[in-house]
Amino acid sequence: MREKFYRVLVEDYANHPRTILLSTHLIDEIATVVERVYIMDTGSILLHDDVDHIRANSHLLTGNQEQMEQFTKKRHVIYKESYGKGSITAIYGTIHEADRMQANKLGIVIDGLPLQKFFSYLIEGGQIIE
Repeated sequence: MREKFYRVLVEDYANHPRTILLSTHLIDEIATVVERVYIMDTGSILLHDDVDHIRANSHLLTGNQEQMEQFTKKRHVIYKESYGKGSITAIYGTIHEADRMQANKLGIVIDGLPLQKFFSYLIEGGQIIE
């Protein structure tokens, strides 16, 4: 039923463009129908940005913990988890081709970060992104 609601909402928006405010914790469910999001936590706006920009700039990195520390030293880390000598790190920011080459040399894998995980990590850390 929710999928039908979103489909009808998008169709109606196409005929009558306007701002529509949705409040939800089901980010992946609405990700295809929203253009801009505001992430709020306890009354503070942690982020307001275009969904496409968030997708392009949120990354999940996996690799050796020491190499990860070196690679993420000057990056906006929103989540970090270590396991043995390994590390999972979520960062927010632009990754250029040279960065990808450096990560590859360090044995770090860079993947996209699903919106739901990005939002969860951001709220968990209470970080504001400007």
